[in-house]
Amino acid sequence: MSTHSDDRHEKVKITFECTSDERAYIEMLAAKAHLNLSDLILSYLSKDFPSRKPNKETLAAMKELDEGGGVEYTSMDDFWADMGVKPRAKS
Repeated sequence: MSTHSDDRHEKVKITFECTSDERAYIEMLAAKAHLNLSDLILSYLSKDFPSRKPNKETLAAMKELDEGGGVEYTSMDDFWADMGVKPRAKS
């Protein structure tokens, strides 16, 4: 899958191995859903694809920043300290 917007619709072929019985069952599921095999598989997997739209939490944070809120850090060490993490701590 490409991340470039101009070739976003370029199709590539993916293969996977399954038994003949599994293939028959997958084909029956696709037919029952009125989908081809590719669309059936993508319908299950696409819900886990990254979204290009920000979620509610991100939108709220963006609004907070637009309204002058939020916290600004001068260093990553300050950020990690505020998060309660010691990134340089030895295991």
